[in-house]
Order: sequence, then C-alpha cells, then structure tokens
Amino acid sequence: MNETKDLASWIVGLRWGNIPEAIIDYAKILVVDTLGCMLGGSIQESNKAALRYTRAMGGTPQASIVNYGDRTNVYNAAFMNGSFGHGWDFDDHLMGGSPHSMSATTAAALAVAEWQISSGREFLEAWIAGFEANNRIGAASEPGLMNRGFHHVGTIASFAGAAVASKLLHLDDWKTENAIAITVSQAAGTFQHSQRTGGAIKRNHMGFAASNGVRSALLASEGITGAREALEGKFGFVKCHAGEENKMEALTRDLGKEWYTPRAAMKVFSNCAGQWGVMDLFYALKKKHNLKPEDIEAVTCWLRPTSSWMVGTIKGEDVKDIFGAQFSARFGLGMAMVLGDNRPKAYQHNVPPYGRWKEIVEVAKKIDIIGDPEVEAAGLKKGIFGYSLCEIKLKNGTVIKGESGWPKGFPKNPMTKEERLEKFYSQALIVLPREKAEKIVGCVEKIEEMDDIRPLIGLLVA
Repeated sequence: MNETKDLASWIVGLRWGNIPEAIIDYAKILVVDTLGCMLGGSIQESNKAALRYTRAMGGTPQASIVNYGDRTNVYNAAFMNGSFGHGWDFDDHLMGGSPHSMSATTAAALAVAEWQISSGREFLEAWIAGFEANNRIGAASEPGLMNRGFHHVGTIASFAGAAVASKLLHLDDWKTENAIAITVSQAAGTFQHSQRTGGAIKRNHMGFAASNGVRSALLASEGITGAREALEGKFGFVKCHAGEENKMEALTRDLGKEWYTPRAAMKVFSNCAGQWGVMDLFYALKKKHNLKPEDIEAVTCWLRPTSSWMVGTIKGEDVKDIFGAQFSARFGLGMAMVLGDNRPKAYQHNVPPYGRWKEIVEVAKKIDIIGDPEVEAAGLKKGIFGYSLCEIKLKNGTVIKGESGWPKGFPKNPMTKEERLEKFYSQALIVLPREKAEKIVGCVEKIEEMDDIRPLIGLLVA
C-alpha cells in the first residue's frame, strides 16, 4: 500500500538520461500536435467566454495565454491553455490509460516552465513524467471509472498537471506525494455531456485538470498536506471512482520499463473517439463503393456498449450545437457522407442552423447505433481500439458490410509526418503567420537545446 508514495518518488527521480530516445522523440511529436490544438481551439466560442471570465479575474503576470498573449498567474494560464487544447475535441487519445490528457499536461508545463524560466529539457522531462504518471492512474481506474460515468479529462488528467508542476517546481518526494493527494480533492467531471446536446463546460474540464494540478503542487510547495495512500487507499481515488473494477497494480507496475507515451494517438477527426473506429470504417466503405447520400437506405453500426452510450445516445435530429454534434455518431457519419469532412471547420459551419445540417440530419436519421457485448469481446481479442461492424443497405438492394481495423492516428496505423504537420498547420495558421508556425515546429524538435523555454512560448502568441 505504498503506490502513491512510490509513484511520487518516480516522478521526482525521472531524469533525461533514464528516458529512452524513442519516448523523447514521440513526446516531441505529441507536443507539436497539442500546441496546434491549443492555437486552433483558442478561437472556439465557449473558450472566448472562458477568456472573458479569466480576464475579469485578473492575476499576477507569471505566464502567457496562447494566441492572445495575456499574462496572468500560472493557475489561470494553465486553465485557459488547457481549455484551448480541448477546444475542438481534436486532441489526443490513448488506449489502456487516460484518454485526453495531453492538453492538461502541456498547459501545466507551459505555465509553470515560463514562470520558473525552465529549460527545454526540464520542460519535456516534466511533460513525460506527468503524462506517464497520469496514464498509470487512468489504467488503474479502468474499467470502473468509465462504467460509473466519470470523465477521464476532469478526473484523471488533473494528476498530469500536478506531476508536471511538481517536477518543474523541483518538489521533493514528500511534497510531490502531497500534490498528488491534494489533487484527489479536486478531480471531478462526468460524461453527462454525452447524453444530451450541449455541454460547453467539457472544454473546460481540460482547463480545470491543468489548473487544479498546478494549484495542488503550489499548495504542497507551501506545506499543505493530503491524505496518505490517496490513490490506493480504502477511500482513495481509485476505489472511490472505479470500485472493485480497477487494476490497482498499474499504478507502479514496471515503472521506468513500461511506457505509456508510445501508445498515444493523434486524432484525425474532431469528435468523441468513441466513434473513431466506425467512422474510419465508414469512410473506407464510402470510398471503396463510391457511395453518395442519395444511395443510402439504412445503416447499422455495432459498437462496444461503452462507445454506444457515449456516441449513440444523441440522435442526429436532436443535435442543436457543436457539442451535441461531436457526441453523435449518427450526425458524425452523416457529415462523413454529405461533407466528407469531420474536422473542426466542418463541425463549426454545419451544425444547426448553419451550412448543410439539414442534409446531414436526413442521412443521420437512417443510421442506427447498437451497443453489442460480442463486438466488444471481439475487439478485445483482436486488440483493436474502437472495433466496430457496419452494414449499409443501398436503395438498389445491395448490402455492404465491413469491420474496422486500427483507426488512423494510432501508433499501429500512424499518421505520416506530412499528415501530422498538415494537421498542425491547419490549426496554427488560423491565428499565426506561417513563419511563426514553422519556428514552433523547429523549436520543439530541438527543445533539449533551449536553455530557456520562453522563446517557444513567445512564438505561441499572435
């Protein structure tokens, strides 16, 4: 029963020389992807509302807000940049750990590293420590945490912020353990946003995660303590959030040998990853058979039960805004058929009352989403994230069937370097000139050579 203590000691003891080169290289790729998501997400309307709130609250000028350049305290900067990263639901995913934690990890690192004038090496070292620790807590909390309806972002990702901030503040083992324990008292968020259209606050779950983690580390640095055995205890985080459906051993199993960073995926679609597998499959069938909206009679998709309640509850005709659209597989597949596009601009410009939403809804009405335990079992056996089946009945009587493989963006079906950069520039160039965006990529690629992280942060301001 020393898992929290041991994890804290590992965070403190992690050094650049102990991190495999492949982990460092992939972490850089993931940071670039996340910075692009932050830049693009900074213009999202609910994030602009959060920015107005943050400006009204003020704050000691310690760290910068991406794109806008406001300087505020580290807590507020982490909140805003984390929210920006999740602004279009275009940020990372990970199977077997904590989906969606990269924006919280990066936002906390940007804020505290700028304030502490950290080096590039310190920044990435802390980033990896935070991402790894957070994913271990995520792995330990499955499947119970999700089965109970908790949202990984507001709950698990908070520990990424705490670990990152603790490392950049150079806290010792005891204070880092307390930072983790204090985070337990703040981690929160549920998946109710997936059940009804609406839920702009989901974007801010990531901001809360980053800023709560930073606050935990700051409180611990001043001597505030948290409960012992905060993760593994009888009323600790894991058992309270996951019950007996947990994998407690994942907290510390093979620390320093088993890495979660290489498992991370980069999104190619701007929506809930619960529909990622079936959407990949749907696009493949559409292309192979040259399908058009007018060809479709009916579509049936079989997903694992967890995915079906995440993305199968909201019907296409019930979508009222972008938040509901991104959690409706019916609407998303309708977009795939009508627009051939499920990226941020497509969602932004084609939800009621904009764009071609009526055409999308007409296709969405023909789509049925079914949660099937046998599909889940088959996916687990095959080891494929989001494994799905799809059957398309055409008006001419033809029936098309297919099963999904590894979705694009996962390490087993990776994006090419050109595809990754295209995604980054599609977001960064919304607010930055090309020259600045290219310099961001160059800085991250050689981040260990930076004695001061602030020039990189300066490039993130328009």
